[in-house]
Amino acid sequence: MITIILLVARVPPLRAPVTAPFENTSQGFAVDSNGRTVSVETTMDRRTALVIPCHNSDHEALTKVLQSAFPHFQPKDIFVVDNGRTRHPVSPEFRQFIRNISPDIHYIWSPIGSKNAAQLVGAIAAKDYEFIMTVDDDVSIPATFRPPIDKIDDITKGCAFPLKAIDTHGNSPLFMVAWQDCEYKMSGLTKLAESAICGVLYPHGAGWFCERETLIDLISNYHSIDFIAEDVNTGLSMQKMKKRIAFDASCVLETEVPTTIFGGPGLNWWNQRYRSWEMGRHGRLLAFAGRLFCGLNGQRTPQGIFAQKFIHLYSIATIIVDWIRIPVFVTMGPSPRFWLLGGLLTLAAVLPILAFKYINARNRPDLQPRFWAAVTYPVYKQLYAFVSIFGAIRSVLFYIGGHCRPKTIKKMISDEDPNAFWLDSRFDSNPAFLADEGEALLGPAPPSWWNGGKEMRDVASIV
Repeated sequence: MITIILLVARVPPLRAPVTAPFENTSQGFAVDSNGRTVSVETTMDRRTALVIPCHNSDHEALTKVLQSAFPHFQPKDIFVVDNGRTRHPVSPEFRQFIRNISPDIHYIWSPIGSKNAAQLVGAIAAKDYEFIMTVDDDVSIPATFRPPIDKIDDITKGCAFPLKAIDTHGNSPLFMVAWQDCEYKMSGLTKLAESAICGVLYPHGAGWFCERETLIDLISNYHSIDFIAEDVNTGLSMQKMKKRIAFDASCVLETEVPTTIFGGPGLNWWNQRYRSWEMGRHGRLLAFAGRLFCGLNGQRTPQGIFAQKFIHLYSIATIIVDWIRIPVFVTMGPSPRFWLLGGLLTLAAVLPILAFKYINARNRPDLQPRFWAAVTYPVYKQLYAFVSIFGAIRSVLFYIGGHCRPKTIKKMISDEDPNAFWLDSRFDSNPAFLADEGEALLGPAPPSWWNGGKEMRDVASIV
């Protein structure tokens, strides 16, 4: 299978980067890297808005995200959707932080604790745009980014991107971060092959590009808005809509990842995979089966139909294999010979990564994983074998235990739920009206001299 993927996937050349952030974009012009004043229309595609859903965001991380966005988006093109489970923000601090970066950035408070609902709110608020680029609040947009509008047609309505795993300093140190980078690079290679045959089945949750009306329809009528496996649910929803997702490998999104396995500051790798990713993947078993046996999911060619069905079948097989591992480890685990043979077999995981690094991506250093990370990748694969098993067990216990799924957007609208605040007549003219109400309830705004920290002054100087 990996051999087929390596033969099918065609890595495009690296695109020329935007060399410097634009200045004075709010005045309708920009200053390029040579100091020349040019029209904003010649440097930016005005049809795309940037939507950033966030919750309890780290200010420094979001500052980096916005710094990476300013070469491609004017502040007025950016919609930061802060979400929680209260009617109003508990504090005006975060909104003031955004204001200090640029008063032209749209800040919106959403009372629905859901990333996908926040994406919907941002897309509805961006009513003057045709396309939405949405990224998490820890994802940097590369200098090579261009809105992949050329990939959109009557069937293809979205576009996914490859990811690079980094730490808070923007590096990919050995071992955990670099191993996750290998994982993302191989996932990107698979999506590149999918794009060429049947379309990408699932975009990365960290960021993707979509036609605005399609994104609104997807989240309003198809998506569960459950955070668990939300990227898989996005792909399944697109398939139900009989739409396709392309892949743009010409630029790579950088996303911060856990740096420790079990402990340390911030989110650790074990909790991320065990409590969310792997549990969510196993929870989608029936959904994979539904897409396998029900409908063609918009595919129109024999190779597209076969490839997509095969991928769904493979997803089901990996879930079954995780359950088979349990009796295998229990019965054969005490044998040293089992671990010796198993360790030798896992060395095969090195071959596709090295082939990708030195053959497919030989002209793309931004896509190449680190050599020592690739060589030691089997260690990571063994760790993942264990986390997959525990994720499978947790999935059964979690869903049998009565996991309460959030209301879908369709259900909220039919129930006339007050949290569907975009239906309020005030939203059309002021999407931030809930944040305004919250500030009024909390009292006077912070004094004008409050600057929120050095990192905001740095970003403000760019804007």
